Amino acid sequence: MGRIYDWEPFTEVGPDKQCELTCRPAGYRFYVRQAERVKDGTPCTNTSTNDVCVGGRCLIEGCDGVLGSAAVIDRCGVCGGRDSGCRRVTGSFQNGTVPLGYHKILDIPPGATAVNITERRASSNYLALRSGTGSSVVNGRWAVDPPGEYKAGGTTFTYRRPRVQAEGQEERGESLTAPGPTTTLLQLYIIFHRQNPGIDYEFFLPVEKTEGERESASRERDGVRERGRETDGGRAPLRSSGTLTVTVEDPVPPPPVLVPSSTSYSSSASSSSSAASSEGWTPDRSRLRGSAPNRNARIPPRTDLPPDTQPPFVWRRGGLTECTASCGKGSQYREILCVNRHTDQEVHDRKCDSAAKPLPEEEPCNTHPCPPFWEASAWSECSVSCGQGVQQRQLQCRQSFGNRSTMVHPQRCASLSPPDATQACELRLCSHWEVGADWTSCSVNCGVGKRTRSVRCVSDHGSVVRDQDCSSRLRPQGSEECHMGPCVTNWYLTDWSNTCSAQCGPGVQRRKVVCLTRGGGGGGDCVGDKPADMKACNGGPCVAIHMWYSSPWTQCNVPCGNGTQRRDSLCVQKTGTDFTVAPASECAHLEKPAAVQECEVASCQPQWFTTEWSACSRSCGKGLQVREARCLTVDKQHSQDCEPAAKPKQEQLCNTIPCSPQVGDENCRDRRHNCVMVVQARLCVYSYYKTACCASCTQSAQRAKRH
Repeated sequence: MGRIYDWEPFTEVGPDKQCELTCRPAGYRFYVRQAERVKDGTPCTNTSTNDVCVGGRCLIEGCDGVLGSAAVIDRCGVCGGRDSGCRRVTGSFQNGTVPLGYHKILDIPPGATAVNITERRASSNYLALRSGTGSSVVNGRWAVDPPGEYKAGGTTFTYRRPRVQAEGQEERGESLTAPGPTTTLLQLYIIFHRQNPGIDYEFFLPVEKTEGERESASRERDGVRERGRETDGGRAPLRSSGTLTVTVEDPVPPPPVLVPSSTSYSSSASSSSSAASSEGWTPDRSRLRGSAPNRNARIPPRTDLPPDTQPPFVWRRGGLTECTASCGKGSQYREILCVNRHTDQEVHDRKCDSAAKPLPEEEPCNTHPCPPFWEASAWSECSVSCGQGVQQRQLQCRQSFGNRSTMVHPQRCASLSPPDATQACELRLCSHWEVGADWTSCSVNCGVGKRTRSVRCVSDHGSVVRDQDCSSRLRPQGSEECHMGPCVTNWYLTDWSNTCSAQCGPGVQRRKVVCLTRGGGGGGDCVGDKPADMKACNGGPCVAIHMWYSSPWTQCNVPCGNGTQRRDSLCVQKTGTDFTVAPASECAHLEKPAAVQECEVASCQPQWFTTEWSACSRSCGKGLQVREARCLTVDKQHSQDCEPAAKPKQEQLCNTIPCSPQVGDENCRDRRHNCVMVVQARLCVYSYYKTACCASCTQSAQRAKRH
C-alpha cells in the first residue's frame, strides 16, 4: 500500500533553486523536487520581490517594469537616473560624553532619499527614530523594538541589529536604511548607555532644476526605456498581457569528474589514472554513482605487460562513519581499510604500507536545517538609578548548522513563544528625609540640656529604609541644645499614699521627700527643716473576715507537652493583720479557687529507647552483649530527629575473666557449636550435654568450685 501526502510549497532552498518545483508533505520534514522548473511567471526573489521565474531561471525586473532592462532607481529616487537631481548630505556623530538616555543627533528633512544611518561597530547603545510631531517610530518609550521594517514619513525604514561575527572579526553596529523619499520631517536619536563608537549618516536631497534641465532629464529617462526595449528585442513589459519573449542563456557545463581507478579496471584505463592506481588511491576521492567497475566482467590476460611487482595489500575506502550532527550539516568519513588487492579481503592494517595510507575523506551529511530557537542576550543596565525602571535585552531567532548557530529571519520562530524582551528592575528605592515628630522636652529642668526629634530615611513608597539610602548632606538636624534657666535647690514632695498601712485599726500613711536642685541634681543643701514623710491614720475597728487562702501551684506533672498543676486551698479568718485557719464551712459562701489547672511545658522531643542487654556471647575470655536502640516520638513512632551523639551504646564486653585452667584431658572437648548456651542454661547436669560439651561443662564446674 502506498501513502497519500498533502503537498505544500517548500521555499527554504538556495537562491539558484527558487525556480525548481520543490514540495514538502504537510506535517513531515523531508521535501522532494517534483519538477526542474516551475510555471513561467511564478514570483521569486533575486534583487526584489517583483522578480519572476521564466524558463527555470529567476529574472530581474527593471524599475521600468521590463524584464532584463537593467533599469534601476538611482539615489535620487529616479528610475534610470544618474544621481544628478539631488545633492549628498553626509556626516558623523562622535560625541562620547552625552548623558544617559535619549540624545538627538539630527533632523532628516522631507524629500530625503537613500537614507543610511550606521553604527561603526556594535555597542550597548541603540538607534531611535521619531516623527516631526514627537511620536515614536523605532525604539521609543524606553522599549527596544525587534529588527524589521517600520513605516514612517512616507517610506519604509529597515532596522537591523548586529550579527555575531566569526572569531577575530569586528561586530557590525545597528543601522537604519530607507529608500525614500521622505514626506515629513524625521528626527534621529541615540539611546546612550556606554561609549559611542561613532554613527555615520548619509542621505540625498533634491535640487531645484530649471525648466530646460527638467525636460532634458525627462528625455533621458525616455531614452533609457527605449534602449531597454531595443536591447530586449521587443520584449513586452512584465505587466502587459501580451506574449512574453525572453532570451535565456544556457548554463556553463560542469567540469568532468575524475573516476577513481582500481587494479580490477579494464585495460582501457588511461595513462593519467594508472599512476594513481599504482599507489592504491586516486587523486580525486569522489566517485560518481554507477561508475564503479564491474568486478564480474571477464578481462583477458595480457602478455605484453611486465610481471606484477605491486604489493599484494593496498589501501581501499570502506563504509562511512556515523554523522557528527543530527541536523544542520554534519560530517562523516570513509574508513580506510587494508585489503588484499587480489581477493578484496580485509586484512590487518600492519600488512599495508603505513606511509602510503591516505587521509580520511570528509563528506557532508544530515544537511537539513535544525529547528529554530530564540536566543536572548544579556540584560541591559536598569534605565533609572533608583525606583522602578526597565531592563532590556535583544532576542534573536537562530538555527544551528553543524557546530555553529546563525541568526535567521524572526518569521522562522513565529510558532515559538519568545522570551521576555523587557523586565522591571529596581536598583534601590528612591528615598528622602522625613522629620517624624516635634522636639522632645528638654533633658534637664534647669541649665543647659538637649532635646531631640525623630529623623528617618523614608522611601517614596512610605517605608523606612537605611540612612545610607538618603543624602547625608541634606539630613535635617536631629538634636539641639535647650536652656531651662538657672538651677536652685528646694524640697520636693510626693502626695500621701492613698491607703493606710492597716486595713483596720491604727496605721500610717507615707510620702517621699527629697532635696533636689532644679534640673534633677540631688545632694544639695535645702533651706528649712525637712517636711514629714509619714502621718498617722486609722482604718476603723477591725472585723473578722473569712477568705480562701491558696498555696502556690505545684510543678507541671509532665516533663514536656501538656499536663496539670495542683494547689491546696484553706479557709482562713483574717482579723487585722492576723490570720487563723477556720473550718471550710465558714468560706462556703465564697467561690473556692480551682485546685487543678492545665500547664504546658516545651514540646516533647523524640528520645532514644533501648532493649535489655542480650546474654553474653561467651562464658569466659571476653564475650559480647548487644542491645537495640531506637529513636521514638512521644506517641512511640519511629523518628530520625534524635541526637546521634546521644545514642546509647549498643555493644559492651562481658565475662572478661580468662577461660583457665585448661582441661587436662585431650579427649574432653566440645563437640557442639552452642556449648556456651548449654552452660548458661545449666544443662551440664545431663549426661548427654556433659559429653557433647565436655570442655565447657568441666570449666564451668571448676569455676564454681573456685567461687
